[in-house]
Amino acid sequence: MKRLNTCLNSDIIFGMNVIRLQLIYPEEKVKEPVLCMVCKNFDVVVNIRTAKVTKDTGILTVEMDGDAEEIERAVKFIEEKGVLVQPIEGQIFTE
Repeated sequence: MKRLNTCLNSDIIFGMNVIRLQLIYPEEKVKEPVLCMVCKNFDVVVNIRTAKVTKDTGILTVEMDGDAEEIERAVKFIEEKGVLVQPIEGQIFTE
């Protein structure tokens, strides 16, 4: 199987993958529909596992499922929107 070294500094095997991430939204980004844009623009499924959102910040734990290249593109998009993306160690699964 072919591997891709993503911007998350992890090896993801090409094919369907699930990666768990923590997303931290700064105050000026809390009201932006970033995950909605991800679902509309990328071929990934986003599952929100936990969320704590206030007027000052948003902290979400999400699982992202899809092709490794598409996950990488979606993560880059989220980062470009000003949201901090942190991989949760040991949480990359391949099917």
